[in-house]
Amino acid sequence: MSVFRWSTLTFGPLLLVGLCYVLTRPVSGAPLTQRQVPSLPPQPPAISDVGTSSEAVALRYRTLLPRTWSLRVFPPFVLAGDLAVDDLEILYRETLAPTARALAIGYFDRVPSEPITVLVCSSTDSYRQCINCLRDGGREEYAGIYLRAERRLVVNLSTGEGTLAHELTHALAHVDFPKMPEWFDEGLASLHEESQFSDDGLRLIGAPNWRGELLREALRSRRLPSLAELLTQPFGRHVPALAYAQARYLCLFLQEKQLLGAYYRKCRAHIDVDPTGGWSLIAILGHDHLDAVDAEFQAWLATHFSKAPVMHH
Repeated sequence: MSVFRWSTLTFGPLLLVGLCYVLTRPVSGAPLTQRQVPSLPPQPPAISDVGTSSEAVALRYRTLLPRTWSLRVFPPFVLAGDLAVDDLEILYRETLAPTARALAIGYFDRVPSEPITVLVCSSTDSYRQCINCLRDGGREEYAGIYLRAERRLVVNLSTGEGTLAHELTHALAHVDFPKMPEWFDEGLASLHEESQFSDDGLRLIGAPNWRGELLREALRSRRLPSLAELLTQPFGRHVPALAYAQARYLCLFLQEKQLLGAYYRKCRAHIDVDPTGGWSLIAILGHDHLDAVDAEFQAWLATHFSKAPVMHH
């Protein structure tokens, strides 16, 4: 072996190692790693100050409502009623806020960016006075109303706090799911009119109520409309009370199968291609056709009513 070749084989690797060290060694005062630390994501874009806009809405309602009414602002809610201020605060703390939180955990992802006005009335007389002074007359027969364009709900508390949960579901659902099918909108809201909080207070759990008696009789007399009719025809066109009952108990059926939240999200995600929510209902229940869903639902109703006591309004 020549001297040149021996030198190359012996010292060449050493020279390469040294060259690599020189090129990659840390400079004086620099950290040992040169990897760039990722920066924090940019701040989200500024959103409207719902607190400020809530105060503006509150000022407007002070001029519209009777002077004896109390009014408090709990953004995004403007809460007013013919109650003492202390009672209004208790209603917010023990009912309105926990209900809104449970609904957000169970279904809704979007937070209201505009105020929602909640008007609570302690009696039927004050309820009628309120809706008339706001020119919402003609709806006195309802225990509560929600006006989407005004983002305003009016509730007759003498019928129970379930009415507040019903109308609040409408208000928050319209923020999160503007294209929600009407049958599902009314069914989910009606479900919460008779509900209770889970043990941890994080979920609302619907329970059977008086609307079930309409379904019991319709099922017995074979007058229950098909789910295809409920989903595709104008809601409540023929027998409104029965439509509400059917939609509510369909939601109760999904809740019992622990599929209600999943159905809500699937329906919302596919609403542009499934405007009635029918395809999402078929998919979430693992069927091939809506008739199969209807058969399972009616079988569940028959079993439910065979065990449930008769309930009166």
